Amino acid sequence: MRKLILVLLILGTISFTSQALQITQIEFDLHQAAGSTSAYSFKVINNESQAQEITIYLSDWTRTSTGDNDFLALNSARWLFTRAFHADDELDIKYRALIPSDSITVKGTYACGSPSAEGEVVGKTNLLSSSNEAPAEASKGSVAITRTVVSTDVDGTVTVNLHIHALQDFGGLRIDEVFSSHVSIESIDDAGGEFTTVSRSCGDWIEVSPQTFTISPGAMQPVSFRVVVPDSGVSGMYWAMIFVEGSPRQQQHEGATVLAIERFGIKIYETIPGSEVLSGEVRSVRKMASDPLAFNVTFTNTGNIQLRPQGTLSIINQKGDTVRSLSIDKFPILPDKDRVLDITDDSESPLSPGKYRALVTIDYGGDTLTGGIRDFRLR
Repeated sequence: MRKLILVLLILGTISFTSQALQITQIEFDLHQAAGSTSAYSFKVINNESQAQEITIYLSDWTRTSTGDNDFLALNSARWLFTRAFHADDELDIKYRALIPSDSITVKGTYACGSPSAEGEVVGKTNLLSSSNEAPAEASKGSVAITRTVVSTDVDGTVTVNLHIHALQDFGGLRIDEVFSSHVSIESIDDAGGEFTTVSRSCGDWIEVSPQTFTISPGAMQPVSFRVVVPDSGVSGMYWAMIFVEGSPRQQQHEGATVLAIERFGIKIYETIPGSEVLSGEVRSVRKMASDPLAFNVTFTNTGNIQLRPQGTLSIINQKGDTVRSLSIDKFPILPDKDRVLDITDDSESPLSPGKYRALVTIDYGGDTLTGGIRDFRLR
């Protein structure tokens, strides 16, 4: 008898292919004014022969420097460590958060990689409260993580310390601090981890209905959502994700029968009309290899809306002649984010030894172009 392996597969592909579930729209590019409310909708289609239980929820997301989507819990901050921890290792993460009211709370969780373990961060959950909360019991597993408030300013800015104490050897650690509504979070000391948050989330502005439902085989279910934009203090672009998640179902995966869950993401962009700032710059141009000739170009979106830049990397010899012209295809980049571009000369004939200049020119859609240079020698 074939064994059923209880594995949860999240199918993050966003597509209209013949999956058991389909969605009729994968992106909404909205332009609502401050203080406005508008309603939108999409449809969920069940192409399977059985009914499905559907759950819909909101999430934050961003893009990595390589352009990959990265998903976070709504209103959260994340620290990711790929290092190995040894028993009795101790380190401290410090972050600053602007808490607008004392009704906002925080819940922290962690997950270790190997051996696998999960648990909760213990400590104060209402960061503005002057009362002392009953201390929670620290984890008895791989690690104990404790939250304390270091200081509180009159404007509601709190400085928080997360103390990490390894109780045994393990590898890899993820820590998520999830707030009950959006707060502005800044990492003061990430202790060597990789810090990620979404400062321009509009997840709190979105109301989805229905959030759960059963969809019959071959049926189509409309889903509506409202976007309520705050009436002040907003400019540029904000974004979030609506996830549509189906029931677990059996699927063949690498020769085994597993339980798989389809999950589709719908990107929501909301731009405040008239407040757009288009700005970008090339931060660095680095030569990475000579054969084939390869470069890394780092571009930063310094404006407040998503850009779709494109450009050219030109190789210029000492005579001033352009001997190579390498195109930089259009790419999306969110505000305040870096994108590292890998550019390779695929020409069959290599350049002759000598001194050259790499000139990068980027058109990001603004009134001017931006660029960068790197002089190099080929031997």
